[in-house]
Amino acid sequence: MTAPLLLLGCGYTLTRFAVAEARAGREVLATTRDAARRAVLEGAGVRVVSMDEALSRTAGAHVVDSVPPDAGLDARFAQGLAGSRPSRLVYLSSTGVYGSARGHVDESTPVDTASATSRARLEAEALFLPLGASVLRIAGIYGPGRGTSGRLKAGTLRIPESGGGRLSRIHVDDLVEAVRVVLERGAPGEVYCAADRRPATQEETASWLCQHLGLPMPPRVPFESLHESLRGDRAISAAKLEALGWTPRYPDFTTGFLAAMDEESRGQVLPAAAR
Repeated sequence: MTAPLLLLGCGYTLTRFAVAEARAGREVLATTRDAARRAVLEGAGVRVVSMDEALSRTAGAHVVDSVPPDAGLDARFAQGLAGSRPSRLVYLSSTGVYGSARGHVDESTPVDTASATSRARLEAEALFLPLGASVLRIAGIYGPGRGTSGRLKAGTLRIPESGGGRLSRIHVDDLVEAVRVVLERGAPGEVYCAADRRPATQEETASWLCQHLGLPMPPRVPFESLHESLRGDRAISAAKLEALGWTPRYPDFTTGFLAAMDEESRGQVLPAAAR
């Protein structure tokens, strides 16, 4: 009998995961503060619960924690999980922990503790790894309703004057499958990077989209004006994750963008807030 699935913090990614698992007949419990996501979850048969109830149901469950560190709940979650161990635990982190790293990046690449955002993620990982968690460090997530194409259509996309460095990405459905694979086969206490196989610059992705959509290129801005998450030049390797049996359905941004835009054209897409 499959263990119950408990999802802490159902944002963009875990809502899609929850709906797929519930429709497949699995018992799924989830937490969310978003009314629109709650309606979608309950409509698919997911039981939306409070944080207190969620932490009381962790024993023997498969647990995925996607609550960001700035919510201030990590220590509380870790304490609750330590007292009532789940059978499987996955913590969703970020490849942002590699900060100033350049070029090829994998799980052995030194992390960057200079950034407060990076430190917060690493502190959260340090709470959950000793509890047997498998940690997924995730590249930039995109998909229906979220990503470069939406910003381009809205006229809010900006690209650096230099074209920018390479950014690694992952389509939300590939991330959902990565979560599923790590829940099933990930080793306790191990870290896995999740990204597609083709890192690309912002200029490269914007140029492809503009040609596909018949739009002009977005304005260029000084590199230093971009958010720190967009200033890197990292090629994230997911080889360790692929060794578990995960294979991206969308190995590069071209296939992923086309799938996302096709889904957008076919129906309403939830706002893309948290991961």
